[in-house]
Amino acid sequence: MSGTPTTHASERSIVIVEGKPSASAPYHTLAKALERLGHSVRVVPVGTLGRGEWRRDLRSARAIVLLHYQAFDGYLLSQLAMAVALGVPVIRWWVGTDVLNVITSQRVWRSALQLDRIVSGNVAVAPHLLEELGSAGIHAQYVPSVLDPELEAPDIVSWTNTPRPVLVYLPDSRKAFYGFDEVERAIAANPDVRFIILADRTHSLAGHPNVESLGWVTDMRGVYDRAGCILRVTEHDGLPRMLMEGVLRGMYAIYAWPLAGCWMARTPEEIQRALERYRTMAEPNAEGRAAMLALRDSRPDEQMARIISSATVSLATRARALALAARTGLVG
Repeated sequence: MSGTPTTHASERSIVIVEGKPSASAPYHTLAKALERLGHSVRVVPVGTLGRGEWRRDLRSARAIVLLHYQAFDGYLLSQLAMAVALGVPVIRWWVGTDVLNVITSQRVWRSALQLDRIVSGNVAVAPHLLEELGSAGIHAQYVPSVLDPELEAPDIVSWTNTPRPVLVYLPDSRKAFYGFDEVERAIAANPDVRFIILADRTHSLAGHPNVESLGWVTDMRGVYDRAGCILRVTEHDGLPRMLMEGVLRGMYAIYAWPLAGCWMARTPEEIQRALERYRTMAEPNAEGRAAMLALRDSRPDEQMARIISSATVSLATRARALALAARTGLVG
């Protein structure tokens, strides 16, 4: 799929508005899955469209899916308000850090509540995100993270008598958030276990003899084939696709958040106990694979498509949106 899916003029498109463009952003997978179901999709980075261009795009828009992490500036808020005022529903899609920002920043929280008065629905990718949003006064429904359609039914990993490598996602821009200290301690405490580090382009752990630092990887299939466990000890999380894809293949997972088929661990002691347990495993993670198969079979892509297709905007919501657009300077 291209970075920005094309939109045919004769089709009403789903517009994905995203506020944190990156190669690993979850909107890529969502756009690909929706296109595979036959929907026309357009990805619009926040703030890139002029007002006239935005209004023209709205004429062919079926709905907007919004993925945004920070507080809204007046321009983006006015763009979204005008869309709703014209009858285009906005679905806010919550994936992890966006929820964390809402519950830890008064400014982001107030901004989210302001927009929430005109959205047609909120969708969160993990049950614990529903609870966190609820504590902030935002009601959402749960739809699991959408998997890449090409990886929905992978073969189960082969197994050996020695521990297969442990896979760690550790982006260089957010090492502390992804548990750098805990990961390094686990590497040092388990010299006989090989660790494969992904996304760290600075290769900060490559000096350890049991570390293979790959940097950024665009095709994960070969890496999944080699590994047997995922270690992910983030400060906060949603429902990461890498974790789902790996466990779907029968890999074990040591994870800082509750998820069926995974071992929950946050402290160095809990991580070490989980790694020692992993060493004793003589076959793939059947329990985890079954849990991920159940999530896959629930067809999150189809659930999202139904939510988007059925979304509407009431007259009262259109009126609120028009008033918000006027206050933020888009109309009047």
